[in-house]
Amino acid sequence: MKYTLKQDERLGIPKPVLFVEYEKLSEEEQANFELMCQTVCAKIPEAIKVFESRYMKYFERLDRVDDAAFYEIMGEMNEISSCICDLNLLYLWIEGNFLSTSVHA
Repeated sequence: MKYTLKQDERLGIPKPVLFVEYEKLSEEEQANFELMCQTVCAKIPEAIKVFESRYMKYFERLDRVDDAAFYEIMGEMNEISSCICDLNLLYLWIEGNFLSTSVHA
């Protein structure tokens, strides 16, 4: 097996994994791998919207919590931000450019 999809539980989508250098794939394998990558790319905008929605729910709670809960919520928001960043980086790795801001919630 030269490549596969591996589910990333943290991001909630599968990620393409190459086990050999891309150039060592045959033309047919490259085409199939690229198709698989495009399938993943199509899922990224919706995954970002889901994370952004969760982020905003936490954000709206910030002014109504005590100090201890504030830091817990900020930790959750930081993790969500990290996931959004990782999804953008995955999109960049596959597509060669960042998502446009118009796909965000």
